[in-house]
Amino acid sequence: MIENAPARSLHAIVAGAFLLSFANAAIAEDATEALALWSPSLHRVYLAYQPYHAALEGYARRQGFHGPFERLGTVVHEIIHLDSFRHQGFFINGSYYEPYIKARAWPELTNESVAPHLLSRERGLVFDSYIRHAPKNHLGNIADEINAYGHVLPFVCQHEPASTGKQVRSLIGFLYIVEGYLRTLRTVMPDKYQKLAARRETRGALILIIERGWAALRECGIPDAAIPTYEASQFITKARLTVPTRDLQER
Repeated sequence: MIENAPARSLHAIVAGAFLLSFANAAIAEDATEALALWSPSLHRVYLAYQPYHAALEGYARRQGFHGPFERLGTVVHEIIHLDSFRHQGFFINGSYYEPYIKARAWPELTNESVAPHLLSRERGLVFDSYIRHAPKNHLGNIADEINAYGHVLPFVCQHEPASTGKQVRSLIGFLYIVEGYLRTLRTVMPDKYQKLAARRETRGALILIIERGWAALRECGIPDAAIPTYEASQFITKARLTVPTRDLQER
């Protein structure tokens, strides 16, 4: 009986691992079904990139996203980036908005050049993890990040509210970076600020994405006082009072 004990223990371990794997798969399936009900357009784009799911799941786990809904949200976040790049337009609820991140459509200001102008409140998590590591990225890339968070954060907040902390902090961090970009353009490069306010496609996409980011945070119960809005609100007002030009005619 003693000699057979290790074999039974091994069987128990294998059976336990199988049951755990089965349970995790069932939870993941529940999260995917919830996504289909919550946002058919996000679910469609998620299914369109099925070959990437395993790699992106692994990435999400390595980033510390362990809850099934926050993990799925992270996978969908990255798929939004992939799909936007594929279509060269910001994916927003199943449609694609120009000008995406084409450098000529955005002000000639990069993470590297805006960094010295950022205020202390703008030098948080995103500054350390993103701005310093992507020095040549620009305002369009920041909008790309806000767009992805703006899509998935309300989903996670609704289904797994205890798991939203990292994504809430990241979205607020990117909105702070937008504040820094817009203030720098307004005070240091007023001609480029005016040009951005006049570009129909660029300003339209930027305003839509920023407002969706604000709305996502509010859906998660974040008070207005904690949402960076000052510079963006000024820009939105100016843009709506500025006669637009067509970006595509300028390029």
